[in-house]
Amino acid sequence: MLQKSIKLQQVLIADRSPIFRLGMSSTLKQHFRSIQVHEAGNGDTLMQQFRTVSVDLLIMDDLLFEMELRQLIKKLRLTNPATRILFFSDRGEEHFLSSMPKGGIYGYINKKAPSAQLIEAVETLVQGHHYFSQELLIERLL
Repeated sequence: MLQKSIKLQQVLIADRSPIFRLGMSSTLKQHFRSIQVHEAGNGDTLMQQFRTVSVDLLIMDDLLFEMELRQLIKKLRLTNPATRILFFSDRGEEHFLSSMPKGGIYGYINKKAPSAQLIEAVETLVQGHHYFSQELLIERLL
């Protein structure tokens, strides 16, 4: 479903690894120069930041949370329904397909993807479209 495009200003990266968050933040700031990047290393910090910052894009690892993804997405949607959510995981497309909630997620890419694919995914989400990696789409179709 096509959504309206957004002006990307506030990005929240949620991942357990500070080094990963730093690398992703640096990559995004190089390409999207006017954005502010916020970070969360756990679920509590994510929810706190999500309530206080008007997040345009949330990039998150599904392993960060103990709660089921469907419950988390529902909670996030109640707090800020306009936020685009991009899942980033290293558990593989097959795992993501089995746990992916219906609705609420705008995209998915594997953590092993090159930085160019991250930029492509973010640009696609900002334009109002969904983004799923080629590998995920192939898994879905086969």
